Amino acid sequence: MNFKDFRNYIAVKSRTHYILVLRNRETWEDKFSIILTPLNLLLILSSIIVLFTMVILLLLTRTPLREYVYGSGSGDSYKVEYLKLNHLKDSLDQKIQTIDKERNNLLNILMGRDSIYRNAPKADSADLGNNVDLDNISPEEQELRKQLENGDINEMDIVAYTGNTMYTPLQGFITDTFNIKKNHYALDIAAPKNSAIKSVLNGTVILSTWTPESGNTIVIQHPNDLISVYKHNSALLKKDGNYVSAGEPVALVGNTGELSSGYHLHFELWQKGIPVNPKDFILF
Repeated sequence: MNFKDFRNYIAVKSRTHYILVLRNRETWEDKFSIILTPLNLLLILSSIIVLFTMVILLLLTRTPLREYVYGSGSGDSYKVEYLKLNHLKDSLDQKIQTIDKERNNLLNILMGRDSIYRNAPKADSADLGNNVDLDNISPEEQELRKQLENGDINEMDIVAYTGNTMYTPLQGFITDTFNIKKNHYALDIAAPKNSAIKSVLNGTVILSTWTPESGNTIVIQHPNDLISVYKHNSALLKKDGNYVSAGEPVALVGNTGELSSGYHLHFELWQKGIPVNPKDFILF
């Protein structure tokens, strides 16, 4: 067979039609059939190969598989990434420990036990002015520093000195006063049911929950390590993490909890884990 005859043979065969049939073996019923030619079959196989090759290339260039095939380009990249993640883990662990410590302290306060900071040493007042230029402070602040050094005022007076006006949390009748000897670290203020209870300063809600003894309770963290506590509420208007402004309603007067004997607010003020008399700083 010469070349011309071979070319004619190939041309004829490439145009020959074949039928591909899928047939049920039991019934010999035709389920599927398709007409093919050698040329069509070659095009289909070529298309499948090209598509498969493109998918492989995309996987090797656009996915993490590239690291295993081509390498990262830097032998220290994994080490650097590991160190970053390890540092982040240590930071998160420290924050979790701090949050747990503050939570336990708040639970102690709410349960009537001593704060874990109650006997913590205080900063030496002599260090208050180490980083301040005494030549540039006002006469009033100089006088305040002298009073602090002589012990004439306590730490809570600093809050009033900064100009932060404390709002009255509730207008009503005081039924019980602050008394450390009786372990009553609060003012009890009687008022009609569902009267609005307001935040005394700007702050962030760090606890909004219910306890058997105190009922619906909300605790707010303010500047200068100041915490205000509002107990026995009928309803809480804010959730954990909410920011509140001074004078903004945060709860409603209620009679919830085992230690409540009527509609009233049990209001506490704490600074650095130490209870203070609210009447010394708020006009009721």
